Amino acid sequence: MAIDHLLEKLKRGLIPLSIDNLRDAALSHTGLSYFTDPKLEESLKFLVDSCNSEAGLSIIGRLAARQHLLELLETRLKLIDYWQRTPEIQEQEVFPQLFITGMPKSASTFLHRLLGHDPDNRAPRMWEVMFPLPSPLCLRPDSDPRIGKADRRLRWLAWSHPDLVKAHPVGAFIPHECGSILGYSFESNVFLDMFSIPSYETWLRNREMEEAYEFHRSFLKHLQWQCPDKRWILKSSDHVHALKTLLKTYPEAKIIFLHRDPLKVLQAASSQMTLLKKVFSSSINLRQLGAYETRTLSEKVKKVLEFRDANPDLEDHFLDVRYLDLASDPVATVRAIYNRFGFPFSVAGEALIKAFAENERGKTRFDSYSLSDFTLGPEQQSTQFDLYCERFLVEREAL
Repeated sequence: MAIDHLLEKLKRGLIPLSIDNLRDAALSHTGLSYFTDPKLEESLKFLVDSCNSEAGLSIIGRLAARQHLLELLETRLKLIDYWQRTPEIQEQEVFPQLFITGMPKSASTFLHRLLGHDPDNRAPRMWEVMFPLPSPLCLRPDSDPRIGKADRRLRWLAWSHPDLVKAHPVGAFIPHECGSILGYSFESNVFLDMFSIPSYETWLRNREMEEAYEFHRSFLKHLQWQCPDKRWILKSSDHVHALKTLLKTYPEAKIIFLHRDPLKVLQAASSQMTLLKKVFSSSINLRQLGAYETRTLSEKVKKVLEFRDANPDLEDHFLDVRYLDLASDPVATVRAIYNRFGFPFSVAGEALIKAFAENERGKTRFDSYSLSDFTLGPEQQSTQFDLYCERFLVEREAL
């Protein structure tokens, strides 16, 4: 125990992870002389304190966590400075938004990519979320050096963690999730995917997240400023935790709720979270992780049910899409989405979407673990799952 304590002390000394250290390093690296956002400091402090006390970070995990948080902080500081020097960016209106949310592991990434092939749609790409400065131009794929920079980093990720990339596709031009945009405010579920930090989760669940979504809106203005289009296509299953705030920030938003057998979702989500947490943590307790994912999924199901029941006047903003329908006929699903919300489906857009769907046909992303690996099975199913399946006519799938 004494040796473990000494190693932990040495690790923390060699790789400092504190709000003061991160702030000082960010200001030094950016050359900026101000840090005037107490709400951001509160968010970052909760996150850092939870990582230090609960995440069980390995040496590599601690190094990666510090580097990631420092990059986020530096980019945020530079973005705000850029917006202050270019006020016309924030004077824009954000063009219409279509959000994909609902159950995780329900082909949301596939649908996001599918819709992104319509020239009338604009999805945030990985490279421009990773390296947003300056405001992106609508250029050829080889015209911006940041694209190559993102590709090199993502190729390293694919080399170092091949199982993780098999579970979730990465690439500079692949549409990116909103969680990474919200991450610049340090109020995002993306950190819960990376680290086991229950204190931060409790704190996050009690936040309205208004500041984070306002930054999200500002970020979209930044991306669209020199590259306008007709509508945004955005996605994250974690929007279900902040639906009220999302619609307050984007009152005209249209929302697709994806639905899938909760047990299949639980198997796939637990597998992916295990792979993610292995990047940062020295050990993973599969039983605890399975119990955590079960509770998290139950909370998402409950929030969807309660929000829909409490807001019948908003039903015109919503469309329910079942995973099995999307998987069996992607083009028909897109057509149903466009018909529901009154979007024109151009001949060019349909052809590109159909070509992408055909190219993806037959590709399967296998789950690395079964439910039994997490000491889970159908008997652990919550009552909420039954209510959810009945409400949204969700068919059960073979495990």
